[in-house]
Amino acid sequence: MSLPGSADPALDKREVEAAIKSFLAAYHPNGARGAARIAAVQNLWLEINSLTLLELVAYVEQKFAITVRPIDFAPQNFSSIDAIARFVLRRRS
Repeated sequence: MSLPGSADPALDKREVEAAIKSFLAAYHPNGARGAARIAAVQNLWLEINSLTLLELVAYVEQKFAITVRPIDFAPQNFSSIDAIARFVLRRRS
C-alpha cells in the first residue's frame, strides 16, 4: 500500500479520497462527521468556505506532488472528493 504523500505511481483512488477526507475532517467544525457529510455531496464549493477550498488545493499540491494551475482550479476538478481524486490521478499519470 502506498502512502498518499509518496511519489508512488501506484497510488489508487481510494488512497487519494481517504487523504482528502482526512484533510476535510481536520478543517470541518464537526470533524469526521462533517467530513462524512461532505464526502456525499456533489458540490463541494457550496459546503466549504473559500479559504478552506484554497487550503485544500495547497494540500493536494503538496501531498500528491502535483501542480494545480489556475485553469485546473475549476468545479469539474474540485466539485467533490471523487472529482478531486480523479484529477489527482490524471495529473500523476
